[in-house]
Amino acid sequence: MASTKTKHTTIYAATAAAVATKIIGVRQAGVPDGQASQIDVSSWDDDFDQFVAGRKSTGSTTIEVIFDAAAHEALEAKYQSGEVMEFLVLAPLSDSAPAEAPTVASGAFAAVTTVDNIKFKGYISNFAVNLADNDVWRGTMTIQGTGPRTITKKTP
Repeated sequence: MASTKTKHTTIYAATAAAVATKIIGVRQAGVPDGQASQIDVSSWDDDFDQFVAGRKSTGSTTIEVIFDAAAHEALEAKYQSGEVMEFLVLAPLSDSAPAEAPTVASGAFAAVTTVDNIKFKGYISNFAVNLADNDVWRGTMTIQGTGPRTITKKTP
């Protein structure tokens, strides 16, 4: 089984119609999940409860960064506006190189087939800056996902 290392993984946000903003200083990240609700289809004739999957409720995730006011300025603006945008997580190209920066058109990322990747939409619902003794400023972005995520495997 192949493993994807986090070293050189990159995360981008489509912060404008044709702008891909790399999220700098990432320490930890995730992708929103989507747990399905349960619809009870049991009747009096059933010996056991019967269920089918309902609509998936897109969850949220967090991205922890080493905070940099200049590097995170566009993301702070998106947090303030609450605007939904597209996010793209790119696997590294190799153990020593990140994937090439993606392109954006009309606020959406162009398809990437050179590396495994995950694309999702969401908005930054919180962007906290945390300060601790003898440490760097750390930021934690909470992203509320909206809609499905798309996982694309690289083309062999």
